[in-house]
This record gives sequence, structure tokens and C-alpha cells, in this order.
Amino acid sequence: MFGGSDLSSQPLDDVLCTNQTSMQVFRALFKLIRVHGQLVFRMTAQKGFYPGQAVALAAIARKPGISQRELADFMHVAPPTVANMLKSLERAGFVERKVDSQDQRFVRIQLTEKGSNAAKSIDEIFSEICDVSLDGLDEEKKQVLVDLLSKIAENMLRHMENLGGANEYDKTAQ
Repeated sequence: MFGGSDLSSQPLDDVLCTNQTSMQVFRALFKLIRVHGQLVFRMTAQKGFYPGQAVALAAIARKPGISQRELADFMHVAPPTVANMLKSLERAGFVERKVDSQDQRFVRIQLTEKGSNAAKSIDEIFSEICDVSLDGLDEEKKQVLVDLLSKIAENMLRHMENLGGANEYDKTAQ
């Protein structure tokens, strides 16, 4: 695969990307993803949540009565993942499940008062993360960043489609 040579004898940049600038872009993207995840984890943990739970509470606050399937789709995760998360949030008193009054097959998820208060706190966390992350960027630079990241995502999605598409739980393209 690498011409029989030992990886340790080659600069990593030569192995991973075709040119130095491309490697710098991907190193910056990977660093951004890693640091963002660490910041979200640390800030949500201070409020007693895992990041996924925080996203779930914020989503339920924005769409009271959301179904478990809708929540899984929104969060880009498998329904069993959401089911486990909801059990934990329900035990902690943040959410409650109610059978849909018009269709008994559906269970709707609502925030409790405790959950509503937590969702407000979570909104503040995500707002702070946005402000801190984009500090020093004017609106024009933010738009350029959106355009560039969108283009990278489009390129990757197109290539993923060429490789046979995504599985049913890969909702990133939606």
C-alpha cells in the first residue's frame, strides 16, 4: 500500500495528503472538531449533562411533543441511542413521555419544568460556544467560512455517494 516502506520513514504529510496546504487544512479541521467536542463536553458537564443529552433537551424545547424517531433523525443517531438517552433524562425528571391523543401508536416527548429550566441553561451554553468560537470574525468572514465548509461537505458527500451512499443512520447529508 505504501510501496513497502516503513511509515515512520516518511513525513506524515506525504502519506495523508497530496500537498502541504491540503494537509494544513485538514489538520486545522481535525483540531477544530476535537477542541469543539472538548469545549461542548466540558461546558455541558458543568451543568450535569452529556453533550447528547444537552442537544436532546434543546431539540425537545424547540419542538415540544417531538417523537422519539424525529429526535433520532434530528440528532443523526440510531433510535436505540435516543431511547437510552430518554430513559436517563426521564429518570432524572427532565422529560416525560405522553401517548399521542390522536394516534395511540405514537409517544410524544415533553419537557418537565425542570427540563425547561435546563434547556434555557443549555441554550446559554451553546450561545456562548458560538460567540467564543467566532470571536474576531466579521459577518463577511463568517459567510466565507460557511461557504468553504459547505463546499468541503458537498465534495465529501458526493464522493460518499460514489462509494455507494450512506446507511440508514447516517443522516449527516440531510
